[in-house]
Amino acid sequence: MATVKTVLVKGRCNSRGAYPLAVQVLHKRKKKVFYTGYSIEPCQFDSISGRVIFNGMYTMETVRRMNRTCRKICKILDKAIGILEREGNEYTTCDISRVYETLTGKVGFYSYFRERIRVLFDTGHEGTAKAYESTLHSMQRHLCESDFPFTHLSSRLVIKYRDALQEAGVGKNTIGFYLHNMKAVYRRGCLELNLVFPSPFSDIRIRSEKTVKQSLPMNQVKSLANLSLSVGTPECLARDIFIFSIYTRGMSFVDIALLKKSDVFPGVIRYRRHKTGQLLEIGINRQIQSLLDRYGDTAGNYLFPLVDESETPYSGYKKAYNKIRYALKKVSKSIGMNTPLRLHAARHCWATMACENGTPLHTISECLGHSSEKMTRIYLKELDRSVLDEVNNHIADKIC
Repeated sequence: MATVKTVLVKGRCNSRGAYPLAVQVLHKRKKKVFYTGYSIEPCQFDSISGRVIFNGMYTMETVRRMNRTCRKICKILDKAIGILEREGNEYTTCDISRVYETLTGKVGFYSYFRERIRVLFDTGHEGTAKAYESTLHSMQRHLCESDFPFTHLSSRLVIKYRDALQEAGVGKNTIGFYLHNMKAVYRRGCLELNLVFPSPFSDIRIRSEKTVKQSLPMNQVKSLANLSLSVGTPECLARDIFIFSIYTRGMSFVDIALLKKSDVFPGVIRYRRHKTGQLLEIGINRQIQSLLDRYGDTAGNYLFPLVDESETPYSGYKKAYNKIRYALKKVSKSIGMNTPLRLHAARHCWATMACENGTPLHTISECLGHSSEKMTRIYLKELDRSVLDEVNNHIADKIC
């Protein structure tokens, strides 16, 4: 563990014969010095106790102030070292300095934001890193360009940022997206640095607008499945991926794109959800097998010809997503849809059809890989007003 002590920096003597008073951290034979801003002569310093002593050259109050400064720096450094020790990872004197600067307000909120983005990129969480990047750019554009201390993030600043986004005409869901990311980074920083402050988000209600969930009726799903398309065309691949998602209990596109041949076992597909890491198993029926056979000669490790193995998974997925989405627009017109079909609608389709078939909500939730039934309800399309009216009329008829 690192050691902290007060020293005189002997290599920096000034013209008066005084040396800088500093606090030194020693860790794995590496030193880092934190200056107090004072310089004193060696006769004024007790190297054993690490204290400035009174000898008449300075007033007693000045000596006390010097010692208080040293104790304060030592206390913060001890706290920084304790934080790094609790993380259980290897750390350097530079890491100690980084945490120290954050604790003393020298590290800005934007600087910590950038550090989180870098860590996310390094650990393969490119999607989250990109989301945080867009949030950081938005804050610099609508809140303030220059950085500010991490500890200075307040409810006043958060409200100012939210109001600026509203005045700029940014949608409610986008505002909610930015504020959620901002809150996540702040909370992560507080946990890492063992900081306890009143949450600047406690007075902020982050609400999203209800969006229309796209779900196809059974007759359109059948038309899509039976649509005659030339095998090998982008339109055929887009249709097959959409239908495959429905057949596989609403498997999300990122999971389909990154699905490997090694994930297919006799009679079952076994994979982990990219979003949550949850292990899911799906039995292979004849419809799924038919699509697997169609793309059985796909080169490489991936099950479908969507991602180029020379690219990173995230980059390959994003390119494939844009290509399939464009092809799906053309397919939508072929089955008489006015609104272009979205890839994610396949999950809504499966959930809605399962619900209409009388499947219990908890079963649908488990099939989709949701952590709660509340999330599943979002995927279920709204009941038509005619259905609600029928229920209401039935109750009214019972009264009179």
